[in-house]
Amino acid sequence: MSESKAFAVVTGANRGIGLAICQRLATQGYRVATCVRVPSRDLQTLLPEADGHAIVTLDLRDDAAIAEAARAVLKWSKQIDVLVNCAGVASGGLFAMTRMDHMRDIFQVNTFGPLLFTQYIARAMTRAKAGSIINIGSTAGLLADAGTMAYGGSKAALMHATRVLATELGASGIRVNAIAPAVVETDMAAQMDEASRAALDARSALPGMIAPGDVAALVSYLVSPESAQMTGQVLRLDRGMPF
Repeated sequence: MSESKAFAVVTGANRGIGLAICQRLATQGYRVATCVRVPSRDLQTLLPEADGHAIVTLDLRDDAAIAEAARAVLKWSKQIDVLVNCAGVASGGLFAMTRMDHMRDIFQVNTFGPLLFTQYIARAMTRAKAGSIINIGSTAGLLADAGTMAYGGSKAALMHATRVLATELGASGIRVNAIAPAVVETDMAAQMDEASRAALDARSALPGMIAPGDVAALVSYLVSPESAQMTGQVLRLDRGMPF
């Protein structure tokens, strides 16, 4: 078992960006509590509980389940150094065709659920007078592209919350930042239609693609001493997309 005394909590850890973040933090010596609805085989293999990690059941659609997950995390460790809110669901569709119950569901998973979970975890950080919270946003929440009302709106709200939380929690030694990636090569990205993907590529200054590991590397920086004076920031990882 690792002798690390640093503890991180990552939601949406099963695959893609979340799993890459967990792996990166684990290599830095963190014990990681991975919060997922149902653990994947990759997660169980790459971050075994025998190495000091934990798998916690988390359903962001259920407030009672969120509270229970937070209790499980704090039973695992009273000290939480890092929280990464990565879990989310994608959605696309024109506003006129979007049902309000669908929009509420997207906001629940991408905004309200993560913020409720953060309330619980931030209390432990406040007692310790230290902590780093990172919210995974999206350039969809910064642009005004057609068809992004639900998803982009939910990420915009999360990124605004990032700045507010940085203001409110700074006195307790807690830093709060967000990362706003463009399309990352994940299962979620595969849901995009080719025309939308081509339009985003055409607006990017750099060629190539953004990998989950690129997001994980930025998380690594944001939890490090090198970013100790950085809070309330939304860092774009978008290959130079003009706004």
